[in-house]
Amino acid sequence: MINKKIDYFLTLAECLNFTQAAAKHSVSQTAISQYIAALEDKLGVRLFKRSSHSVSLTEAGKYYYQQVRYIRELYDDTEKHVRAIDERYSGYLKVGIGLYEYCNTESFFGSFLKENPEIKVDIFQYEYSELSEKLKAGQLDVIVAAQFCEQAFEKEGFRSRTLFESPNFLVASKDVAAKYKGKSPADILKGEYLITNCEDNGPSSMEFLRKTLLEEFGFSTSRVVQTNSIGAQLLMVRSGHGVALVPGFLKELNDEEFVCFPLSNKVMRYDLIVLPGNDNPVAEKIMAFGKE
Repeated sequence: MINKKIDYFLTLAECLNFTQAAAKHSVSQTAISQYIAALEDKLGVRLFKRSSHSVSLTEAGKYYYQQVRYIRELYDDTEKHVRAIDERYSGYLKVGIGLYEYCNTESFFGSFLKENPEIKVDIFQYEYSELSEKLKAGQLDVIVAAQFCEQAFEKEGFRSRTLFESPNFLVASKDVAAKYKGKSPADILKGEYLITNCEDNGPSSMEFLRKTLLEEFGFSTSRVVQTNSIGAQLLMVRSGHGVALVPGFLKELNDEEFVCFPLSNKVMRYDLIVLPGNDNPVAEKIMAFGKE
């Protein structure tokens, strides 16, 4: 059994703040410090660099964090699988979805579970870069992601099937849209910040965004603000702090406070993706589901 106190290390490695780590686990800072000191003493290496103003991981600490996080997740998955067997489930599937796909997959997964009540399905949401890495590492069985994510699996090979397609829209608040009455989406983009969930690297990178803008509008923009969730992205748009490029299937776009401008670019495909090394029979089952 994994020592639950290893979570002290994982939390501290992620937040790099002893006060925050202690608060998350409802223990004293002294308890966190003593555990980290004992762990470093056991390993014979320094995992953290400490000063009066900051905490950071050493190179050894970074590697230890990556490995321990993977082992921790594998252990948690094993516990879930064991419980699923005990609850008389005959199969277990780990599915990953991107930031947007939750809006248009309820019917698919609902139908699959209704027809296969003996199968336990856990669904996790990640940014596209992490989604891709977890599929490669075998921490997910299948993922639902935009078609551009498939480039991350070209070396490994992959199989995919299209679940749905959707156009993209430039979205603004009513007040912002009113400033550009009669203008094109390109004019709006030139005058406003673009609020995006694109990451620095990975399939949905800032470079990918730049290429998308060039293809759609003939120019890019340096007036970009990055967020890490749909809620934050649309909150900023709703508050008049900028505009966003988002898929048209988002339920939030039904909000009357938003004005949506269709883009001329081709529709985006959203696929169910599995890697060839996956031997989970339930993965094959969901890949074939509904195709008859």
